[in-house]
Amino acid sequence: MSDADVQGTQDGIHRVLKQSFGFDELRPGQLEVIEDVLAGKPVISVMPTGAGKSLCYQLPGTLLAEDGGVSLVVSPLIALMKDQVDSLRNRGIRTAALTSASSPAEQTAMLEGIRNSEFDIVYVAPERFRSHRFMSALRDVRSSLALLAIDEAHCISEWGHDFRPAYRLLGQAIIDLAPRRLLAVTATATPQVRVDIANQLGMQDPILHVRGFSRPGLTFAVEHCGGPKDKGKIIIKKITERNGGSALVYAATRKNAERYATELAAADVRARAYHAGLDDQHRDAIQDEFMNGDVDVIVATNAFGMGVDKTDVRLVIHADLTRSIEAYYQEAGRGGRDGKPATCVMLFNHGDVRLQEFLIDASFPKAELLRALWKLLRERPGLGLHQLPDYELPGSPHESTLSSAVRILGRHGYLLDEGGALRAVQPKEIGGDYPEFVPEASERRADVERDKLQTMIEYSYHAACRHGFVLDYFGEERGDEVHRCEACDNCLGFGESKELTNSQQEQAESLLRVVAEIDGRFGRKRIAGIANGSDDDDRFYGMASRGSLSGTNQKDILDLLRALESSALLEQSRGEYPTIKLTRTGKKIAQGKATLDPELLRLIPSASRSSRKTRKSAAPSGNADPAATERLRQLRTALAKEHSVPSYVIFSNRTLEELAIVRPTSLDGLGEVHGIGPSRVEKYGDDIIAALADDRGRA
Repeated sequence: MSDADVQGTQDGIHRVLKQSFGFDELRPGQLEVIEDVLAGKPVISVMPTGAGKSLCYQLPGTLLAEDGGVSLVVSPLIALMKDQVDSLRNRGIRTAALTSASSPAEQTAMLEGIRNSEFDIVYVAPERFRSHRFMSALRDVRSSLALLAIDEAHCISEWGHDFRPAYRLLGQAIIDLAPRRLLAVTATATPQVRVDIANQLGMQDPILHVRGFSRPGLTFAVEHCGGPKDKGKIIIKKITERNGGSALVYAATRKNAERYATELAAADVRARAYHAGLDDQHRDAIQDEFMNGDVDVIVATNAFGMGVDKTDVRLVIHADLTRSIEAYYQEAGRGGRDGKPATCVMLFNHGDVRLQEFLIDASFPKAELLRALWKLLRERPGLGLHQLPDYELPGSPHESTLSSAVRILGRHGYLLDEGGALRAVQPKEIGGDYPEFVPEASERRADVERDKLQTMIEYSYHAACRHGFVLDYFGEERGDEVHRCEACDNCLGFGESKELTNSQQEQAESLLRVVAEIDGRFGRKRIAGIANGSDDDDRFYGMASRGSLSGTNQKDILDLLRALESSALLEQSRGEYPTIKLTRTGKKIAQGKATLDPELLRLIPSASRSSRKTRKSAAPSGNADPAATERLRQLRTALAKEHSVPSYVIFSNRTLEELAIVRPTSLDGLGEVHGIGPSRVEKYGDDIIAALADDRGRA
């Protein structure tokens, strides 16, 4: 493109931006994507929730329509399509959505409208590409097809967190239609997923734009806690202490969403539960109440949030562990959409891992079960789902696993549900266009999900910068300053990670030597058993490092192993049975060619993962001075408003109480109080000491 062409394109972009969309400026990263799309380059754009990825195809589509071009947008959700179509129509842009919700007459009219070039932008679901009528209409306007934009493009990859087989239809559609411009956009795609997107879509040398994963306005924290009862108390406390705005609470199951919503309502919080078990009308009404400010808190499963653009969300709580970093970051990213600070807290109990493992097993049945179930229903047609557990099937599957297996077989044309009576069939027996059925694909998908879950567990135990962890995961380059982001619990010093003692540093070095000797063959618990000598397997008696941590309990060794992983000295393999091995740096330390840097090695001790009741017992004895307590409370409120963060980010109620009991007179003394780390001493120390001194002066 010549300099004149570039300038001309930029003029058109800014004209349409102002005239059609009412914006004066583009967000960072949008201009580069839009220019490359208009230049006809194949583009993959990765932008997180709230970064404005939809404009990257809407604006080019509007500009290309001036020369008679039609843009096709593939999107997976009807609700999301509807919101975008309504918004574009209100801006005077000729837009349509061809979905399963459209009546046959409406679909026919829209197909004719496509043929007659009556639309500038057309939204479709990926399943639509199975329709011969639809593909015929597109072939009729192939010469006018200026842009094919694929939203939520990670859905095309088995390595993505939300794989949808229908997206695999797009590769052949691109070959048939040969659109002049091709854009794939997603909010969550790792480097591995990006490569798969390009391969599946047949992109040759695509231009990659990765932008916006750094969200310094979001403060990330993980709080290790007890079970649902403990979590409920924490949620109520954080919701009631937040500094204005609305809040989102995400739960792993419908039952948990209902439970926490009920508990919040009992605490006089305007909260509603939202999940897929509610009918569409009910869900729409709850969403409208939230958007209009009639409800302050939504407690939801992952059924909520896609396409919801509420700008004043100040707090996002994940009451349960999510299954992937992609899902967590997408949901947490709904906070602070207005550019103002927001806090994102995950409540973690290791029991959450078992729940997610159960959900993975239930969602992705093994190939042998799929085959055995089909055979059973071929031999005994008419059985109901509730009867299947009475028959001997591989793995003695739970009813939820059987339900998933029935759904998978039905989706691929191998099973019919006739009023609750199940019958095994072949696709050719019933006709229709079904996706290819590969029973092993379900197992592969389960491995991917376990892999992602393990990464989420690593995030939960991560003792270093959480923003850095996320940026590394998504492959976004980051500067050295992210080592101390000042926007996560670990970097701010109010997290539960601790510096290692000299003894723990020596134990960590011994652990590296244990891992070196077993050469990546075993997992954490076996390593811990070898290290403290409790594993009596004959194979390990000759190991020089066996028993090198004799007398150290397993929990403390597991803590050290996680700390070494967080510091990139150890790494875990992927799959259902992960093993631990040394990284290149860890190997150098184990061989004595390098030394352990205590500044980079921190751990979350087992005591931090005990119940809050247990932790509270460590508080100093004595009575808090009422006047000092009030002065500190006022100071905390003022500092929270000044820094636009929740009060507990300044210091917790427990810290406030200890300050009022101990009443330190120096910064060194202040640093000894629970919850006051070096960064807090540096940021707030003088103000706290002054408040306490002022109180003493009044006494």
